[in-house]
Amino acid sequence: MLNSKITSRLRRFASQVAVCTVVVSFMAGANAGLMGVKSVEISNSINEWLQVAEFQAFDMSNVNVALTATASAPDSWNASSTPDKAIDGNTDGVFSNGSVFHEGNPKTGDTLTITFLEAVDLSSIAIFGRTDCCSNRDIYDFNFLDASGSSLFQLTGVDATDVNNHFASYEFESNEIPEPAPLALLAAGLLAMALRRRRRAS
Repeated sequence: MLNSKITSRLRRFASQVAVCTVVVSFMAGANAGLMGVKSVEISNSINEWLQVAEFQAFDMSNVNVALTATASAPDSWNASSTPDKAIDGNTDGVFSNGSVFHEGNPKTGDTLTITFLEAVDLSSIAIFGRTDCCSNRDIYDFNFLDASGSSLFQLTGVDATDVNNHFASYEFESNEIPEPAPLALLAAGLLAMALRRRRRAS
């Protein structure tokens, strides 16, 4: 009789732990992506002119949040190639059409910074290079920063030099990003509840 009670309680406890595991696993899957991004720094990966036709950043609902961001850089080639050209929704890539951000000084390590209205969770990014010439320059490095300015994630050597599409994209994977601390707290809390119930039952 005693053994059957212990067995029953152990089974109940095991099922509670299993529920904890399922809940945590589901939440981890739902949070796949790069969390809490406030800004993105874009630079040239090969010490060439930095030129960007368009940068796109998609949130978890597949909305391009770069369209409502602000763009800044130390300088630009002229009044038609300012940083805002990189997030104006125009992927044309023809410099003379005023659709390309172009830095003002060559090979100076300039950075184009895209700052979102608020910290966002990103599922993917895309970048479009120049289409009228010089596409060989369009290899980019990315630094993703949180609201405090700390680096969350970096991409290097993203290649948009293909003359057929002048485009590159990247989709964030959940295993690249550490799971948020609240998940660990939730798991610990649920496990503690299960243990408490087991002790009371004893």
